[in-house]
Amino acid sequence: MAQVKLDYRHCDRMRPLYLRHAEVEDLAHQVRSQLIDDATRALSVDVLRGISRLVVNEIAFDLFISVDATVHDEQGEPVFGICEYDPGVPDTAMVCVSPIDGPYSEELTLSTLAHELGHATMDAPAWIAQCRLGPGLFDNATPTSAVAYRTTTRGLEHLAEPIRKSAEALQSPEYFAELRANEFMGSLLVPRGVLAEVIHEIAPAHGLIIEHDPMLDLEHPTMSLCLPELPRMLDPGADDFVCELAMVFGVTPRFIQVRLERYGMTSARRH
Repeated sequence: MAQVKLDYRHCDRMRPLYLRHAEVEDLAHQVRSQLIDDATRALSVDVLRGISRLVVNEIAFDLFISVDATVHDEQGEPVFGICEYDPGVPDTAMVCVSPIDGPYSEELTLSTLAHELGHATMDAPAWIAQCRLGPGLFDNATPTSAVAYRTTTRGLEHLAEPIRKSAEALQSPEYFAELRANEFMGSLLVPRGVLAEVIHEIAPAHGLIIEHDPMLDLEHPTMSLCLPELPRMLDPGADDFVCELAMVFGVTPRFIQVRLERYGMTSARRH
């Protein structure tokens, strides 16, 4: 069983303090480097579920992970996954991911687990710190439920983009928590640098031209690649290049497309 330790900017209540995408990417790198060596490209469900303890900003707590049983939300509806903290079980966060059916069941289980691990590293420390400190001056001193803190991943669309319900929701702490968890998930499973290495290896066989452009991403100038624009199909697996990348990292073809777009690697030409 593995312990993972990391630190990031936070407020006095241990909540993440306006973390930029590059900082979340670095956090994912910190976690990944403690789990696998540099030569390993694909994380697995078994490696992630082997994390049993987190030490985040000097807040130490156990982590219980389950991927064996269907998870339900507060209304009893099945969902992909949850991350929760029950004050009745101090210093222990729980991550549960449902068995997922379909052609990409293993890949979606991995993605969901990585997303929930993002919540465990960036949301659970504040939950635990809050319970240790007790209610604030204007907080409700009486818990409203047995499970006081929970994030819920309801389905596939949640892993691509947090659900938007209103303009106010775009500014809510919950919405930013989901953005952080998704960015953590993507950077953990398909890191920018490792993706660049694999692209260099397999691009020639697919007739792709790689163009380096340091102006694409000023924070990562040595890793900025310009690749041919990929077809946007209902079945993203139709592109052999994307499919091969997906197999290397153990994720879905759509996951790879999102990371290529996120890293600015999808605008050039084939020959």
